[in-house]
Amino acid sequence: MQIKKNPERDFINLPKYLNVSKLEVGATKKVGILSFSDGRERVHDTLKEYIAGCEQQIADVLKQHGDIEVFTAETIFSNCQAAEVSRKMQGYQLDACILNVPVFAFPNYAVLASLFQEVPLLAIAPVNGLYPGLGGLQAAVNGIQQIGFSCEKVWGNITEGTVQKKVFAFLDAAYAASRLKGQVYGLFGGRSIGMVSGSVNPDLWLSKFGVDVDHVDQLEILRRAQLVPDEEAQKALSWLENNLRRICYDGGKLTRGSLIMQIKCYIALKELIRERGYSFVGVKCHYDFSEYYYPQCISAAFCNDPYDWDGPKEPVVFSCEADSDGALTMQVLKLISGKPVLFSDFRHFLKQEDLFVFCNCGACSTWYAAQSDDYRENLKKVSLCPVIPKYGGQGAHVQFIAGESQMTFARLTRKNETYQFQVFVGQFHDMPEEMLEQTCPAWPHGYAKVSSDPEELISRYHSNHIHAISGDYTEQIKMFCKLKQIDFEQL
Repeated sequence: MQIKKNPERDFINLPKYLNVSKLEVGATKKVGILSFSDGRERVHDTLKEYIAGCEQQIADVLKQHGDIEVFTAETIFSNCQAAEVSRKMQGYQLDACILNVPVFAFPNYAVLASLFQEVPLLAIAPVNGLYPGLGGLQAAVNGIQQIGFSCEKVWGNITEGTVQKKVFAFLDAAYAASRLKGQVYGLFGGRSIGMVSGSVNPDLWLSKFGVDVDHVDQLEILRRAQLVPDEEAQKALSWLENNLRRICYDGGKLTRGSLIMQIKCYIALKELIRERGYSFVGVKCHYDFSEYYYPQCISAAFCNDPYDWDGPKEPVVFSCEADSDGALTMQVLKLISGKPVLFSDFRHFLKQEDLFVFCNCGACSTWYAAQSDDYRENLKKVSLCPVIPKYGGQGAHVQFIAGESQMTFARLTRKNETYQFQVFVGQFHDMPEEMLEQTCPAWPHGYAKVSSDPEELISRYHSNHIHAISGDYTEQIKMFCKLKQIDFEQL
């Protein structure tokens, strides 16, 4: 029987203006370089070759990074140029702009240029006693800050590793700050099980981060899921059955039928994200979906993954329990790192092993099972288990133990409508599967040894939810906070 084409699922002729970029793989940072010189033409003529060489060094290092597109312009050595060149540079829709000040350039040129840049600024001067670049750096940045603008600075040779680390940390943070502006968060459902720390203040999000909130009833996911053809869901089910470690069908909670409905919910959510141009999402789930229908655990896992049965894809942040500040945290971490992000609960602390147990029913990217570029290596450590008796709904939870890795744990929290970013680092440890019996054996777990004193961490940390990325991104988060004027707290 031929399935009738449903116009609500036909995206072949989507309008070109729809924001579908978040489903594309491999975003590129756009970085401009503005170079400055002495305002006397005869002096500039003696400096221009050196200034151009410094600019080229910066550009070469940035291009070697692989994900950065560099834009340059003529060296600025007059008032008119400062405005004209910077205005032209603005047209490239930059994520950040570097001010190359290797000599004592007239500081007012940098100030004039800064007026046309709405992106984060970083001034750089090399270490060279033959030229007063350090003085030029200080004067230029001071002039910019004097009029209330922000500009970071680095004094050092771009060829050195320590300098590159500072520059790339800035660019990662600047990219996150710039790309957040204009994004739309899809909020499916309302507050979940009374968790006030997950509620959203739309005005604060717009004013502070430039992010809009679009509220949708989560039953729209269920309605759209019923429009997904069985053949499409069956293809996904076969892929899961062929690649996962196991699917623990029990004939009651978890059947092929209930799993297919979870798959259809995920497909429906993907379409809603694409259709409405959502950059990241949060779904309430508890206790509507989880109690009466199907928990959204498949969606939580594979939205956050860099792959699914359709192939490689851009991870789309999915926050469980409509935890909006959690979703915002995850989106910042994703933009900073380019990696999938974990969502979990502070579940337990094992005193004897000195390990925190981070565990939650959903929103755990399966990539963290092995952190492999080959999805098969990750999925062969992942199981689907029946929904726990606590929930009245049917379907599967996604179960695995996160593989060993250095991790950055973080969360945006609010006090009196003022944001702070709380951060700590740690290490995931591989643990035997029997350990799951101490908590909830059907759910994904991360066993983390953290850098902080456990009791102090519990005392100072301000949420039941925690978010994490692989690696140490403390400096990037600290710089993001500086750019967005948010308090940074390392626990």
